[in-house]
Amino acid sequence: MVAVNDLRRAVLTYYAYRCISAIGFIGPFLNVFLVSRGVTFTDLALGGSTMATVVVLGEVPSGYVGDRLGRRRSLLLSQTLFAVGISSWAFVRSTSAVVSVFVVFGLASAFQSGSTEAWLYDVLDEADEAGRYTEIESRGSALLLWVTATTMVAGGFLYVFEPLAPFACAAALSWFGVGIVASLPTNARYRGVGTDEDGDDTPLGPRRALAVIRRFLGRPDLRVVIGVVAVFVGALSAAGDYLQPVVVRILPRTTATVAGVPLPEFVVLDCLYATFTALSAFAVDRADALRGSLGSTAALLVLVGIGGTAMLVPLVGTWLLGGSLAVAATLAAIVGFRTCGDVIRPIHSAYLNDHADSIGRATTLSAVAFVDAIVRIPFLLVGGRVADATTPASALALVGVVPLGVALGITVSKRPLVAGVSSKAASDDR
Repeated sequence: MVAVNDLRRAVLTYYAYRCISAIGFIGPFLNVFLVSRGVTFTDLALGGSTMATVVVLGEVPSGYVGDRLGRRRSLLLSQTLFAVGISSWAFVRSTSAVVSVFVVFGLASAFQSGSTEAWLYDVLDEADEAGRYTEIESRGSALLLWVTATTMVAGGFLYVFEPLAPFACAAALSWFGVGIVASLPTNARYRGVGTDEDGDDTPLGPRRALAVIRRFLGRPDLRVVIGVVAVFVGALSAAGDYLQPVVVRILPRTTATVAGVPLPEFVVLDCLYATFTALSAFAVDRADALRGSLGSTAALLVLVGIGGTAMLVPLVGTWLLGGSLAVAATLAAIVGFRTCGDVIRPIHSAYLNDHADSIGRATTLSAVAFVDAIVRIPFLLVGGRVADATTPASALALVGVVPLGVALGITVSKRPLVAGVSSKAASDDR
């Protein structure tokens, strides 16, 4: 049993870890900076594709490493790789350098995926506080979003006066995070004092890991939830590519100034994105209340349905509305589907952890992330072609129709299954 003070210290350290995960200092204008230093868009596309490949191929193996060697070690390796990658951006000037940094980020993401949620859930489970997982995970996500919003604004202003300044701040924050991760407590299993639910302390070998994944993904109720969320995550990922063009198209040209100095348009956009992020942070902090009132599965279906509907609004709004009403509707819709995506994550994570065994937990969660990554590919490819052939708003509507249709279809055609899963999820929540 974990002492109350030890649990409180572990949770606070986890919150600090989530805060240093924000890269708002450089995120909004990273591509602008790199292009100004000789990097081409082809280089960026190649690097992004390479990173996606590394993440997909590394998801399950990295989760297995986290289960085998310890979640804290996996997170420490991940954070170190993130710090190396962020520190390298200021020196990137060639294709090979771009690809190398993206590979580092891909490995960092793979080792972080699964291990973060597995570490937190097991820490809470050891203290008989697993029921607080959604509350704590959603609070951590909210803190991450608040820090991201703040650093977005700060990074934009720093970039105006000295382009390298936000990169130095982001690198310093990331390296500070290495020390924070090193101070996270080790899960009981990796201190040699824990066994799984069946009392089995046999090490997790490759064959057993595959059996754990097969048993988990083989459950019909879990497949429904995993599939619905994977479709929405894929749509949300594609929507991120169209977000800036959609916003820029509807907003009037800005003449904002500070002390009489005109601000670059991307600084104004940074402030706008920071506002979006802050609104998401406010909502995600209440994810546990939503899960408690509706149950996990019902909450997920509602959020997917609302998020998919919101993606249709920018296109429909330009047809039916005009002027300031179209602008307001589009901005509200963007806040809507971004917020739904942020609120879904802690609820979905809690649902998966509630149904996963302690042994192989990180491997199982990484397998789900692998499914998400595979489903994301057709959304990106098809949506990109549609955006080039028509408009970004049309592509956004197309990717939004899919999760909306899936959520409605499951609700109507599989009502007994949904009701059964919702009842189980509600009992798990209690």
